[in-house]
Amino acid sequence: DSYLPPSWDDFCTLNETNQNNVTTYAYFCVINSTSSGRWNFTELRSYVSTRDMKYSFDVLCENGANISLPLNAKATNIRKLRVRDCIATDYYADYLNYALDDFPDELEEYVLINIKYLLSVQSMVQSYRKQSDSLPKNVECGDDETLKIKIERNLTYIFSNDLDDMEKEQLGAIFARFIIGRRISSRKCHFANLHLLDTSVSRSKSRFYAESLTEQNRFPALRVLNISHSVIHYIPEQFKTWWLYFPKLEYLDMSYNRIQEIVFHTNTKEMTNHHVPIVTFDFTYNNISRLSVRNFERIIKKKGIFVKMENNPFNCSCTDEMKDVLKYIKETDWNSKKYRRYKYLTKLQCHHPENIKGRFLKSLSIYDLNCDFELMPITVALCVFSFIIFVLIVIMLKYRREIQILFFTRFHCILPCQPSQTYDDKIFDAFVSYSNDDKDWVHSTFDYNKHKRLAHLKFCMHHKDFVAGKTILENIVKSVEDSRHTMIVLSKNFLESHFCMWEFQEAFQQSIVERKRHLIIILLEDIPENDLPHDVKRCMKTFTYIRKDDAIFTDRLLYSLSYSQRVLPAKLAQDNETFDQLADKKTCNFKQSVFESSVNKV
Repeated sequence: DSYLPPSWDDFCTLNETNQNNVTTYAYFCVINSTSSGRWNFTELRSYVSTRDMKYSFDVLCENGANISLPLNAKATNIRKLRVRDCIATDYYADYLNYALDDFPDELEEYVLINIKYLLSVQSMVQSYRKQSDSLPKNVECGDDETLKIKIERNLTYIFSNDLDDMEKEQLGAIFARFIIGRRISSRKCHFANLHLLDTSVSRSKSRFYAESLTEQNRFPALRVLNISHSVIHYIPEQFKTWWLYFPKLEYLDMSYNRIQEIVFHTNTKEMTNHHVPIVTFDFTYNNISRLSVRNFERIIKKKGIFVKMENNPFNCSCTDEMKDVLKYIKETDWNSKKYRRYKYLTKLQCHHPENIKGRFLKSLSIYDLNCDFELMPITVALCVFSFIIFVLIVIMLKYRREIQILFFTRFHCILPCQPSQTYDDKIFDAFVSYSNDDKDWVHSTFDYNKHKRLAHLKFCMHHKDFVAGKTILENIVKSVEDSRHTMIVLSKNFLESHFCMWEFQEAFQQSIVERKRHLIIILLEDIPENDLPHDVKRCMKTFTYIRKDDAIFTDRLLYSLSYSQRVLPAKLAQDNETFDQLADKKTCNFKQSVFESSVNKV
């Protein structure tokens, strides 16, 4: 007489018969490519419900074989159901099967490991349109009154996209309504005898996992909760007050996650009032890296918990905290009543830095931490600071004159080692010597549209300040003598003008007489060096000279006009007598040349 549906003996064998008041038949089914799709839970349920016996099934799939297995697998006469490595279909087959609510709860052990569910999105949408309270109880709770062990480890869901465009648009709203409906539903699943719940190995737990688990279910007898390998980044608040939801909990496995910090509520008085057992929190193989005496003491003082934290990537770099930890490890009496159960802390292994990787805390000293590297930040800071100072010095040396100019003209500051200002009793700040061919630029710069920063300066210009009745030569001499400076607007036109060259010679002579930088040259355009007279070339190397297109032209000009007394270079001082003789000779020759040219013009 067969105890299974027809032809199921091809892939299921009877392993043993247990006689515990009620006969239980334990079957082991191997589903391969030949029998794939033949193991059908709906068919099995119909068959065994008519038998006066109890069953347990171990189902193992090979080479991606599939079976038909609805959610929660509600049936009569089945005590245990263990399924491994299968592809499962018909997930929503019992979703609206209200007849199953009349089945008594009998399943004691429900184990699914490495199961891939093939889901029809359309079936899911149709099922989720129902309000949570109106769904059959078996859909949400299964055999909640009799289950003792429930393991759903490494379950994955593969969706087939079989929706039309309108249904796709409504998908998000349907899901949201279903989730909200479940969270506010008055129906609660009461797992009265469940002592082991394993939902480990998940690619990513929902951020509402803890809320959903504790809001919709009651676990008065749960002793072990396993949520390891689930990409959890923090300890959910519900697990910090576990005694409210799991009053008999003894072991919470959160190993192999990504938790970085162990934090519990400081007030555990309420936990003490509930008389709950001591709970072991397993945080091994997470991402905890920080070690501190404060955290150790917080954990040790909590008598209602025991925390495991081995095999984490602890950072033992030299810090004040780490020094305190080593002192704490060596000076604490780990055999005392208070610290005895946490003696393993002395054997925590360092992961960083590399030179002490794998070393136990108890074997380390401060010297092992390479605390010389404490100076590293200071050294780096000093190096950066020194480099910045070096760059500033190089910049200041390279652009020291520009810096002096800008400090004086923009901030009215005289830097140390600069000569002080002196003001001679002169009528004009500067006599402007230029060729009439360059008058447009000269007038726009120094006369009609004078720059506002030059507004306080008084310039002598031949078109308005030469005295009528006097000769040109007399006016030139008078203008040069009555001005603190003579500005030569040097251009090719200037070099071709006899009167301009005479003004240059007179200004050159005045610089020698006054022993001051009287002459200022403004280079209006580039002139080949071979085209410059010898005296002009020499003066451009000796006296102030400014390019018209200089970015700080106005600042340079103001600076030059403001400093009327400058210390002459040593070479210039030594050559003063030579300059005097040269100037006298050149001046006489040039006066004669200009005089003869003037007579000829007259």
